[in-house]
Amino acid sequence: MEIALFQDINGKTQSINEPGIIKVYSRSLGTWKIVKEIIFRIDNIAGVKAIRESIINMAEDLGDCKVFVGSEIKGMTYNILDGMGFNTWELEGTAKELLDFVFEKEIEESNLIVLSKLENSKPVIQKVKDGYYYINLKKIQKNNESLTSKGILVPFLTTTTFYQLEIICGHVPPWLNAEFEKLNLKMESTPISQSEIKLIVYPKVCKK
Repeated sequence: MEIALFQDINGKTQSINEPGIIKVYSRSLGTWKIVKEIIFRIDNIAGVKAIRESIINMAEDLGDCKVFVGSEIKGMTYNILDGMGFNTWELEGTAKELLDFVFEKEIEESNLIVLSKLENSKPVIQKVKDGYYYINLKKIQKNNESLTSKGILVPFLTTTTFYQLEIICGHVPPWLNAEFEKLNLKMESTPISQSEIKLIVYPKVCKK
C-alpha cells in the first residue's frame, strides 16, 4: 500500500492550502520507504481554473497511490481527490506517528467493503409482510450458477418462523420432500409457464 503525506519543512502534516511537499510512502515487510516526492503549492496560483488543473496534475502524478493525508483537506482539493477515487485523511502528525495508523484503518475499511459486498451478494428472501416471504429462485440461480437451491432455502427454513414462503423456480428441487418431512412443512405447486413453477410452502399447522 502507498500513502501520500502532505508535509511542511519539519515533516509534519500540512494544510493543503499552504506550500509543502508530498511524500509518497510504500510499505514492504512492515517498513515504510519514500518512493516519490512532489513539491506542491496552490497559494500562489491565481484563478480557479488554474488551481483546479494544478490539483488534478498533482493527483495524476501520484499514480497508483490513492490515500492522501494532510492536516486540512477541504474545498476544491477534497472534491477533486474524492472524485478521483482517493481516500483522504485529515490528521496532524509525522510520518512515524501516522503511517501505521492510516494503514490499519485503510485495511479495516477495505475489509468492511468486501464484507458488505459479500452480504449484498447473498440471495435475499424478501419479506412481503409479517410471516409471508417470497424468492425468485430461478432468477437468482441464473445470475449465479454456483448457488444451490438447498444452500439458499435450508438456512431460511430451519431458522425462520413463517406462515408462507412463495418460491418461483424452474422445477421442484428433489430434496424438498425429505426436508419437508423433517421440518413439518407442506407445499403446493402451480405451473406458471412451461419453464416456471410457483411453490407455496407453509407449516402443516397453518393450512388444512
